[in-house]
Amino acid sequence: MKVKIFDQSGLGKYSNKWLALDPVSMQVIVSGNKVGDVLNRAKKEGIERPVLTRAPKNYEAYIL
Repeated sequence: MKVKIFDQSGLGKYSNKWLALDPVSMQVIVSGNKVGDVLNRAKKEGIERPVLTRAPKNYEAYIL
């Protein structure tokens, strides 16, 4: 299995939010407080199967 590394160091501004990431580029598509809202908005942006994760409240080292 090949491991891909993506620099997500700029995610501090999303502290304690749900994120929908593009599965190819791993860039943030949308963020919000409710996972259902984030999923629906990502689908409206054309990403049918986004990677969903929650940004930690105190963003430091984080492994997805």
